[in-house]
Amino acid sequence: MTLRWLVAFALLFIALAALAQESDPQHVIAVSVDSTDSRIQQMLPGLREQAASAIEQSARNVHASIVIGSPLDASEQARQKSADYLITIDLSLLAQVGSTGGPGRAPASTANVPAMGGVPTGIAHSRCPDLVNEAFAYSFKVTSMSGEKIKVRGSHTMQESEYPLGPEYNCLEKFSTQAVRVSASDAVKGLKSKKKL
Repeated sequence: MTLRWLVAFALLFIALAALAQESDPQHVIAVSVDSTDSRIQQMLPGLREQAASAIEQSARNVHASIVIGSPLDASEQARQKSADYLITIDLSLLAQVGSTGGPGRAPASTANVPAMGGVPTGIAHSRCPDLVNEAFAYSFKVTSMSGEKIKVRGSHTMQESEYPLGPEYNCLEKFSTQAVRVSASDAVKGLKSKKKL
Protein backbone atom coordinates (compact mmCIF):
# COMPACT_ATOMS: atom_id res chain seq x y z
CA MET A 1 0.00 0.00 0.00
CA THR A 2 2.83 2.42 0.88
CA LEU A 3 4.53 1.75 -2.45
CA ARG A 4 1.34 2.68 -4.31
CA TRP A 5 1.15 5.99 -2.43
CA LEU A 6 4.79 6.74 -3.21
CA VAL A 7 4.25 6.01 -6.89
CA ALA A 8 1.08 8.15 -6.90
CA PHE A 9 2.89 11.07 -5.24
CA ALA A 10 5.81 10.74 -7.65
CA LEU A 11 3.47 10.82 -10.66
CA LEU A 12 1.56 13.77 -9.20
CA PHE A 13 4.85 15.64 -8.62
CA ILE A 14 5.97 15.01 -12.23
CA ALA A 15 2.58 16.18 -13.57
CA LEU A 16 2.68 19.35 -11.47
CA ALA A 17 6.25 20.11 -12.57
CA ALA A 18 5.27 19.70 -16.22
CA LEU A 19 2.22 21.93 -15.70
CA ALA A 20 4.36 24.60 -14.03
CA GLN A 21 6.74 24.61 -16.98
CA GLU A 22 3.88 25.00 -19.44
CA SER A 23 2.37 27.90 -17.48
CA ASP A 24 5.68 29.80 -17.74
CA PRO A 25 5.48 31.19 -21.31
CA GLN A 26 8.49 30.70 -23.55
CA HIS A 27 9.73 33.93 -25.17
CA VAL A 28 11.81 33.93 -28.34
CA ILE A 29 14.60 36.50 -28.44
CA ALA A 30 16.44 36.99 -31.72
CA VAL A 31 20.03 38.23 -31.45
CA SER A 32 22.16 39.94 -34.07
CA VAL A 33 25.87 40.63 -33.51
CA ASP A 34 27.68 42.74 -36.09
CA SER A 35 30.72 44.91 -36.69
CA THR A 36 32.23 46.96 -39.48
CA ASP A 37 35.75 45.91 -38.43
CA SER A 38 37.09 43.08 -40.60
CA ARG A 39 38.98 41.48 -37.69
CA ILE A 40 35.83 41.28 -35.57
CA GLN A 41 33.80 40.04 -38.56
CA GLN A 42 36.01 36.93 -38.66
CA MET A 43 34.92 36.14 -35.07
CA LEU A 44 31.19 36.77 -35.60
CA PRO A 45 29.98 33.14 -35.80
CA GLY A 46 31.46 32.36 -32.37
CA LEU A 47 30.39 35.70 -30.91
CA ARG A 48 26.80 35.12 -32.03
CA GLU A 49 26.83 31.75 -30.27
CA GLN A 50 28.18 33.42 -27.11
CA ALA A 51 25.39 36.02 -27.21
CA ALA A 52 22.68 33.37 -27.67
CA SER A 53 24.13 31.33 -24.80
CA ALA A 54 24.22 34.38 -22.49
CA ILE A 55 20.57 35.18 -23.30
CA GLU A 56 19.40 31.68 -22.41
CA GLN A 57 21.48 31.68 -19.21
CA SER A 58 19.99 35.04 -18.15
CA ALA A 59 16.36 33.90 -18.12
CA ARG A 60 14.84 30.46 -17.86
CA ASN A 61 11.79 31.23 -20.00
CA VAL A 62 13.60 32.35 -23.17
CA HIS A 63 14.89 30.74 -26.31
CA ALA A 64 17.58 32.62 -28.27
CA SER A 65 17.64 32.58 -32.05
CA ILE A 66 20.56 33.95 -34.08
CA VAL A 67 19.83 36.29 -37.00
CA ILE A 68 22.37 37.85 -39.36
CA GLY A 69 22.62 40.64 -41.89
CA SER A 70 21.73 44.32 -42.02
CA PRO A 71 19.31 45.73 -39.42
CA LEU A 72 16.42 45.32 -41.89
CA ASP A 73 17.41 41.73 -42.69
CA ALA A 74 17.80 40.92 -38.99
CA SER A 75 14.35 42.34 -38.22
CA GLU A 76 12.76 40.35 -41.05
CA GLN A 77 14.47 37.14 -39.91
CA ALA A 78 13.33 37.82 -36.33
CA ARG A 79 9.73 38.14 -37.54
CA GLN A 80 10.02 34.91 -39.53
CA LYS A 81 11.24 33.15 -36.39
CA SER A 82 8.26 34.56 -34.41
CA ALA A 83 10.62 36.39 -32.07
CA ASP A 84 9.18 38.60 -29.35
CA TYR A 85 12.27 40.80 -29.20
CA LEU A 86 15.40 41.50 -31.25
CA ILE A 87 18.68 42.32 -29.51
CA THR A 88 21.22 43.98 -31.80
CA ILE A 89 24.81 44.16 -30.57
CA ASP A 90 27.39 46.25 -32.40
CA LEU A 91 31.14 46.00 -31.76
CA SER A 92 33.52 48.66 -33.05
CA LEU A 93 37.01 50.06 -32.81
CA LEU A 94 37.45 53.81 -32.47
CA ALA A 95 40.59 55.54 -33.71
CA GLN A 96 42.39 57.34 -30.90
CA VAL A 97 43.89 60.75 -31.34
CA GLY A 98 47.50 61.07 -30.30
CA SER A 99 46.90 61.98 -26.65
CA THR A 100 49.23 60.58 -24.04
CA GLY A 101 47.64 58.12 -21.71
CA GLY A 102 44.86 57.03 -24.08
CA PRO A 103 44.50 53.43 -25.23
CA GLY A 104 47.40 52.48 -27.44
CA ARG A 105 49.41 55.55 -26.39
CA ALA A 106 50.20 54.72 -22.80
CA PRO A 107 53.57 53.40 -21.69
CA ALA A 108 53.93 49.64 -22.04
CA SER A 109 55.08 49.18 -18.44
CA THR A 110 55.93 51.10 -15.27
CA ALA A 111 59.53 51.20 -16.50
CA ASN A 112 58.42 53.69 -19.16
CA VAL A 113 56.49 55.89 -16.74
CA PRO A 114 58.42 59.00 -15.65
CA ALA A 115 59.67 58.53 -12.11
CA MET A 116 59.64 61.16 -9.40
CA GLY A 117 62.22 60.49 -6.70
CA GLY A 118 62.87 57.02 -8.13
CA VAL A 119 59.23 55.86 -7.75
CA PRO A 120 56.98 55.43 -10.81
CA THR A 121 54.17 58.01 -10.88
CA GLY A 122 51.63 55.47 -12.09
CA ILE A 123 50.96 52.17 -13.75
CA ALA A 124 49.59 52.21 -17.26
CA HIS A 125 47.94 49.39 -19.18
CA SER A 126 50.08 47.57 -21.68
CA ARG A 127 49.46 48.40 -25.29
CA CYS A 128 47.47 45.51 -26.61
CA PRO A 129 49.26 44.82 -29.91
CA ASP A 130 45.95 44.14 -31.65
CA LEU A 131 44.46 47.44 -30.44
CA VAL A 132 47.28 49.95 -30.97
CA ASN A 133 45.80 53.47 -31.30
CA GLU A 134 42.27 52.09 -31.09
CA ALA A 135 39.65 51.93 -28.35
CA PHE A 136 37.16 49.07 -28.16
CA ALA A 137 33.48 50.05 -27.95
CA TYR A 138 30.18 48.20 -27.97
CA SER A 139 26.48 48.97 -27.86
CA PHE A 140 23.21 47.06 -27.71
CA LYS A 141 19.57 47.83 -28.35
CA VAL A 142 16.37 45.84 -27.81
CA THR A 143 13.50 46.15 -30.28
CA SER A 144 10.02 44.77 -29.65
CA MET A 145 8.85 42.85 -32.69
CA SER A 146 5.22 43.75 -31.87
CA GLY A 147 6.01 47.43 -32.40
CA GLU A 148 5.73 48.24 -28.70
CA LYS A 149 8.02 51.09 -27.66
CA ILE A 150 10.57 49.93 -25.10
CA LYS A 151 13.79 51.61 -24.09
CA VAL A 152 16.40 48.99 -23.34
CA ARG A 153 19.81 49.93 -24.67
CA GLY A 154 23.36 50.57 -23.60
CA SER A 155 26.83 51.39 -24.83
CA HIS A 156 30.35 51.42 -23.48
CA THR A 157 33.80 52.46 -24.63
CA MET A 158 36.69 50.78 -22.86
CA GLN A 159 38.57 53.18 -20.59
CA GLU A 160 42.28 53.07 -19.84
CA SER A 161 41.69 51.52 -16.41
CA GLU A 162 39.91 48.55 -18.05
CA TYR A 163 42.86 47.56 -20.21
CA PRO A 164 45.18 44.86 -18.84
CA LEU A 165 48.20 45.78 -16.74
CA GLY A 166 50.34 43.01 -18.18
CA PRO A 167 51.04 42.10 -21.78
CA GLU A 168 47.94 40.82 -23.60
CA TYR A 169 48.17 39.67 -27.18
CA ASN A 170 44.54 38.86 -27.92
CA CYS A 171 42.66 41.78 -26.35
CA LEU A 172 40.28 42.12 -29.28
CA GLU A 173 39.03 38.54 -28.98
CA LYS A 174 38.68 38.74 -25.18
CA PHE A 175 36.96 42.13 -25.24
CA SER A 176 34.60 41.04 -28.03
CA THR A 177 33.54 37.88 -26.21
CA GLN A 178 33.05 39.74 -22.96
CA ALA A 179 31.12 42.53 -24.70
CA VAL A 180 28.56 40.23 -26.37
CA ARG A 181 27.99 38.28 -23.15
CA VAL A 182 27.58 41.46 -21.06
CA SER A 183 25.35 43.12 -23.69
CA ALA A 184 23.09 40.07 -24.07
CA SER A 185 22.80 39.62 -20.31
CA ASP A 186 22.13 43.35 -19.70
CA ALA A 187 19.47 43.37 -22.45
CA VAL A 188 17.63 40.45 -20.82
CA LYS A 189 17.93 42.11 -17.38
CA GLY A 190 16.46 45.27 -18.91
CA LEU A 191 13.52 43.31 -20.29
CA LYS A 192 12.98 41.64 -16.92
CA SER A 193 13.07 45.00 -15.11
CA LYS A 194 10.31 46.24 -17.42
CA LYS A 195 8.31 43.07 -16.71
CA LYS A 196 8.52 41.94 -20.35
CA LEU A 197 9.88 38.47 -19.50
